[in-house]
Amino acid sequence: MTSTRLLIAIALVGSTAALARVARRTDTAPAVNLGVLPYRLDSWVGHDEQPLDEDTVRILAADAYLNRSYTNEPSSAPVNLYVAYYGEQRPGVSIHSPLHCLPGTGWEPLDVATVDVPLADGTSGLARRMIVRKNRDRAVVLYWYSIHGRMLANEVVSKAWLLHDSLWLRRSDAALVRIVVPLGGADPIAAERRGLAFARGVLPHLLQLWS
Repeated sequence: MTSTRLLIAIALVGSTAALARVARRTDTAPAVNLGVLPYRLDSWVGHDEQPLDEDTVRILAADAYLNRSYTNEPSSAPVNLYVAYYGEQRPGVSIHSPLHCLPGTGWEPLDVATVDVPLADGTSGLARRMIVRKNRDRAVVLYWYSIHGRMLANEVVSKAWLLHDSLWLRRSDAALVRIVVPLGGADPIAAERRGLAFARGVLPHLLQLWS
């Protein structure tokens, strides 16, 4: 472990309680309406999926969520987009990491990595890439934490930034963005590229909703 990572890990030990205390006095987060995300993003056309069941909504405890699928090729499986927005981090309410939640729903991670996502302004963000399997189904999952204009893949780093912003910006709102590309018989590399292409297309619209 590098010294930087060690320092972050040490700082994180007490961050949960500190974040909960600070979050009680943060400024009001911006009102977020995820439903205004366009159904047409360049060549991608979307449709809403069925709402999550009551138990799942209760467990997630998000202030707003979106569950929508997009496709840009009639012969290809739709790409699923899930967004969960939390206006304030508070005791018992925080972002659920897919790294831990997907195994709980029967999806087995086969490979986990961090990938760069080139952005339109020439910079890049970071996303976690997982190849998962459930029975005979396989999929490529991309997800990241969106925290005040940042695109973060690491759970520890995201909590550190949340604590930082709670102290200095008096805001603890954040969102989880997850993209799922079913594999079927497709090559995982091709599916990852398709997911990244969709991510680049949807990112500018997401950033306008809560940054």
